[in-house]
Amino acid sequence: MTGGRGSPGKPAETAPGALSVVIPTRNRRRQLASTLAALAQEAAEALPGGPLQVVVVDDGGTDDTLPFLDGFSDPRLAITVLRQDGAGPAAARNRGVAAARGERILFLGDDTRPAPGCLRWHLASGHLATGLPGQGDDGPMAVQGHIDWDPERPVTPLMDFLAPAGPQFYFRGLRDGTVIPFTAVLGSNLSAPRRWLVDEPFDEGFPHAAVEDTEMAWRWQARGWRTVYRPGALCWHDHCYDDLTPFLDRQRRAGASARYAIRKHPRLLWPLALRPTLFGAAVRMRRLLGRGRPTDGWDLACRRAFLKGFLTGGAVTR
Repeated sequence: MTGGRGSPGKPAETAPGALSVVIPTRNRRRQLASTLAALAQEAAEALPGGPLQVVVVDDGGTDDTLPFLDGFSDPRLAITVLRQDGAGPAAARNRGVAAARGERILFLGDDTRPAPGCLRWHLASGHLATGLPGQGDDGPMAVQGHIDWDPERPVTPLMDFLAPAGPQFYFRGLRDGTVIPFTAVLGSNLSAPRRWLVDEPFDEGFPHAAVEDTEMAWRWQARGWRTVYRPGALCWHDHCYDDLTPFLDRQRRAGASARYAIRKHPRLLWPLALRPTLFGAAVRMRRLLGRGRPTDGWDLACRRAFLKGFLTGGAVTR
């Protein structure tokens, strides 16, 4: 995927302290190794003065991630390794920000590998004007990049349903270079000024990787801080689904997280609960009228799992 209007060129030189990358991880050593290798390649291009600081926060993992990180060495990366006992991704990201030195923080998932040019897009897009009426002048902004399935792994029909225009990642309707609503902001392939993350950090009351990014982006939006979508900042998601069951567990956790967010901010009831419920009713009606789509069964199963988590509090272990 390439950029459109207002595409930034490759910066001639960027100071190493301009960007730090924060990666929470848990039991995904193979994917993390691939992500770090891609980051090293990108750092050589985007930060010629290098190295790039990468803060990896192991969130109570039990695999061989820590021994791997102990032995990891690449002159293009300055790795900081932190360990916490399963406090959740929100807490892991906040710990990573506290240890980061960059003026801008880029969050990646451990299974979210940057494609060529990704870092340059984040660095060059953070101060772009959108050029659209009412979208604001030049100034610091967050950058949400695009996430798609890893082209080196098979993509199942189920994965095609889940992303990049489904219940996992939804980018449909977003336009390159425009300010996006808080509901479209993700906690991965997202960069923001460090001071935003100090003043309005992730809420550590969210125990799961669900809705904590949306709630933080809602607080950003309330303060007039904008997030722009740049599809040229592309990451590949290395996660295979051939069975919906694991994703339904994720949806129950998302429902429980939405319940927590709405208790804190009742105004989130419409975007986080009522609107998805109405869309689900529309899908059911479409099926009753004989106009259903092949993926409607998956769609309804995901919505039911979300609703169950929302109504019960969804005490699902990580």
